[in-house]
Amino acid sequence: MELLQLRYFLTVAKTLNISHAAKHHFIPQSAMSKTISRLEKELGRDLFDRYKNKLTLTDEGKAFYHAINESLGLLDRAVHEISRGDAPLGGELKILVRQHRENVVNCMASFKKQYPNVSFRIFYEPDVSEDYDLCIAGQPPSEEFSCGTQLITERLVLVTCAEHPYAKETGIRFENLAKEEFAVASRDSYLWRQTVLCCQQAGFEPQISITCGDLHCLLKYVEAGMAVTIGPEKAWSSLYGTDVAVIPTIPEVFRSTYVFRNGQKPLSRLCGTYLEFLTNYFALLERGKEEI
Repeated sequence: MELLQLRYFLTVAKTLNISHAAKHHFIPQSAMSKTISRLEKELGRDLFDRYKNKLTLTDEGKAFYHAINESLGLLDRAVHEISRGDAPLGGELKILVRQHRENVVNCMASFKKQYPNVSFRIFYEPDVSEDYDLCIAGQPPSEEFSCGTQLITERLVLVTCAEHPYAKETGIRFENLAKEEFAVASRDSYLWRQTVLCCQQAGFEPQISITCGDLHCLLKYVEAGMAVTIGPEKAWSSLYGTDVAVIPTIPEVFRSTYVFRNGQKPLSRLCGTYLEFLTNYFALLERGKEEI
């Protein structure tokens, strides 16, 4: 029986909702369900009654809840006194950022205004020798990063120079792009794969004339009329100046960004505080607000 397992049980007992409890601890719903099932198996007792997707505590569950709630309360108070839990939040977070780099930077800046004793180490490329606290990407960097929370879902749009014949269109079909030259990011990127996939589904192979891992330079090629590109609507919004046109695609294509953490590591006070701040920040961004 593990301490984290007991904390998960307390949250489920308080909320009587597996999904809400999983979201609170930033773990998948399936992982929360398995944790509770393992605990019941270890105790040899059902802690919850399950009827029509509703949870209620059994008599054994209520007794166990009161005992664990009191015990962990005493433990938390002891840890608080020893570690000075009332001290200003501080420490270092190591984060791998694969998507929404600029918005993540803005979020960090806002967070640091509230918590000046916190520092960040940011990585843009995976390194197996590094032990990241968080990863912001479309997919986890490794199997250990099993806990993921969706931050934002946004449209992918066609980006052209302002003088392009399609610049004033309100929507563009992929099949109309068969003769266009494309600028794409590095060949292991999500946007490169998505561009190729969408074009193939429209019945043609894209003419990729420029491959560039530097986003600012890639958009300069587009501004100069050398190529078009497929980019995220919100992640690049601050970079779309008057020299480019942003056009929705038909059919619409979407990209999701998640924050992942190592599910095998306990959630620290610093990491948990930043995770909550980050998810709130992106929730506002998705609704169209640029500032918290």
